[in-house]
Amino acid sequence: MPWTTKERRDELRQNTPVPDLNKLPPDALLTDRQVSLLSGFAEYTLRVWRMKGKGPKVTLIEGRPRYRVADYRAWVARSASSQAEAA
Repeated sequence: MPWTTKERRDELRQNTPVPDLNKLPPDALLTDRQVSLLSGFAEYTLRVWRMKGKGPKVTLIEGRPRYRVADYRAWVARSASSQAEAA
């Protein structure tokens, strides 16, 4: 029986380790899936944000989106500070 989208997504998440940002250099590259696992946002959401110029800064490597660890950290810091200011 073919997998449903949810089953396939769950299988991929189980087989994709969450990267330890503390062990990665700032210029290391993360995939959509890794950023999704780290942030809790769906890969689809990241793609939509990328088209709208939102979310973490994207670096294209041979046409494939990648996120530098430094850019991901900066995005998280900006998001956290903007939420703190709104409160």
